[in-house]
Amino acid sequence: MTLPVQKVLATSTTCYLVEWKGRSCIVDEKRRPKNGDAVLPDLSGIYGWGHTYMHPRRIITDEGQTLEDDLPGDVAVIGVVTHEVTAIHEQDGSPI
Repeated sequence: MTLPVQKVLATSTTCYLVEWKGRSCIVDEKRRPKNGDAVLPDLSGIYGWGHTYMHPRRIITDEGQTLEDDLPGDVAVIGVVTHEVTAIHEQDGSPI
């Protein structure tokens, strides 16, 4: 899997740690998205985070853009977010 993202690290045969636009998530490239799943969509080489909705079929990106089902084949879901990784720090900035 080659993405123009900051880091891609395989965590299993189908999952990757992806850092993109300030978020770090485990993305499963083989899992099919369900209603409300967080996903990493590709719109002709432009990547972003979004959520899928099934009725009607659409992806709403974190920027508020709606990608409808009737868009040309340029829209692909790279993978479904299974986990989000966040850093937790004490008030002094040291990691917990």
